[in-house]
Amino acid sequence: MQYDSVIIGAGQSGLYAAKALAERNKHYVVLERNQIGQQWQQRLNGMRLFTSRQFCALPGLHFPGDPQGFPLTTEVAEYLKLYAKTFSLNVKTNTQVLSVTREGSLYVIKTNNTDRIEAKTIINATGSNQLPQIPTISHQLSRAVIQLPADIPNLDAIKNGHRVAVIGDGASGRQIAAQLASRCEVSLACGQRRGMPPNKVFGKDIFWWLSKLGILSAGNGTIVSKILKKRNPVPLGEFTNPKLAKQGVTIFERLVSCNGDTLLFVDGRQAAIDVVIWATGYQDDTRWLKVEHCIDQQGFVQDNGLTPASGLFVVGRKWLSCRASELIMGVERDVDHVMTLVDNHLGNKHKVDV
Repeated sequence: MQYDSVIIGAGQSGLYAAKALAERNKHYVVLERNQIGQQWQQRLNGMRLFTSRQFCALPGLHFPGDPQGFPLTTEVAEYLKLYAKTFSLNVKTNTQVLSVTREGSLYVIKTNNTDRIEAKTIINATGSNQLPQIPTISHQLSRAVIQLPADIPNLDAIKNGHRVAVIGDGASGRQIAAQLASRCEVSLACGQRRGMPPNKVFGKDIFWWLSKLGILSAGNGTIVSKILKKRNPVPLGEFTNPKLAKQGVTIFERLVSCNGDTLLFVDGRQAAIDVVIWATGYQDDTRWLKVEHCIDQQGFVQDNGLTPASGLFVVGRKWLSCRASELIMGVERDVDHVMTLVDNHLGNKHKVDV
């Protein structure tokens, strides 16, 4: 089977890209290794986004619920399923891409279903959260220490009274620390110092202000983007350092080494632990891409969605074009841009069938 475009990954970016291709009357398919929304569905119970529902909708479909409230990750999963159903998107679930190679002007995709799929263009929408990135210093820990990734679906392996260190102070790390604080001795190791702005400013959601002021859309290389990358501000709501400390969480600075069951932090303090949860981010799973010059030590090579290989594009990446790129509210901007690149590659002007 040959397609104009094959999208790999049925997350928010992949599904909106599919909608855009359908509106252009393109022959396309979305290949999803699991079920739609499963990556959101299997997040830790009770995990929420730090952006309110009013900024979690994709073009064409309202996100249900209180627009001022913060959705559970399970809500996002259900929304993505509804999005695919509402627009009758062509998604093949339980279809894992094993390899993508180049043959002449076409890409050849092999899947676990043994299909041979050909495509004029590929849109890599596998997202940023693929393989947990565990620091090498984890090998310095004793075997008696339980080590867990942050993408675990529950915390059942952690017993009451355990001394738990959560390494990484992003959305996942902070919420995990808060969930455990009532029954464990919890430490949270932070990385670089980050800004912790309030969720609302003068009665408006902070993301409303950031959008109106153009901060979220400031492109790579701008002064604004350099400041944002350095400070990495996140509106943490009830999960700021002072609020976590009130719940009994001990806040540490950056972890620098491990020894047996002891962690050493950059300020010289130490903590003895029974459990470590690594909330230290993710790395790309590049094993399936067999196209030259498109992978480096950091993962997939791309510049604003464009890769070194003609006809191969990327969406759904952190800082693909701007700060909003890693948020659902940034999907439309980035995908619309990449759709222009796809149109140009296929030799078609932007003509949408409405």
